[in-house]
Amino acid sequence: MLQEPDTTAAEYWEKRWEQKNTGWHRDTVNKKLAKYMKELTGGRSNARVFVPLCGKSIDMLWLAEQGHEVVGVELSKVAIESFFKENNLEFSVEKVKLALAVDLIDVYKCVEKKINIFCCDLFAVSEEDFGKRFDAIWDRGSLSAMQPAADGRGKRYTKKMRSLLADDGSYLLESHYYELDRGNKPPASISVALRNEIYGEDFVLKALEIEKVAQDTHKGLSFDLDLHYHLIKPKLH
Repeated sequence: MLQEPDTTAAEYWEKRWEQKNTGWHRDTVNKKLAKYMKELTGGRSNARVFVPLCGKSIDMLWLAEQGHEVVGVELSKVAIESFFKENNLEFSVEKVKLALAVDLIDVYKCVEKKINIFCCDLFAVSEEDFGKRFDAIWDRGSLSAMQPAADGRGKRYTKKMRSLLADDGSYLLESHYYELDRGNKPPASISVALRNEIYGEDFVLKALEIEKVAQDTHKGLSFDLDLHYHLIKPKLH
């Protein structure tokens, strides 16, 4: 069944990249990714790692330098081309037909490293497009960017992740939590109840740690942002 892209979310994030309004981007490797690397890869030395909504994350280069094969999905060409330019990496671009999409999409292929980035809507990709499922998924805020409480989007997202993850694979999740109700302002706040609801059918979640990052301000109120880290394993039905 062909999937229509989520145009509202797509336009929002593409505009953020075009305006260079990317406060979430970090120029250093995520410390929790490095800390829980063994748990994520299961000790594999050449794991296939999927990075949803990858942006221009330096984590992809770091993963490739550890010997892993990295595949990202990102809507913004600005983000993808910035990744290669800022890291002095050569790339080629190939037009590809996806199983769930009508139009051809661009796949950016790194020359020096095992990094491929699909420029398309996340819900347009499938296992068929990648040849086989992944050993690992590194989700740094991708779930939070999806506004998962709206219109069953969270469950659709986790179903997509399950379809791409091998039965013996692992999934490292970084999600946001705010005490204050921020409405639809991204990144979305992921409560315990919401996380359990959207992951519970297909995954087993193990809480790793909570990092208190900073205070933010919304409508004149100050509140704390917590980052929650979970190691997630597929349920075998």
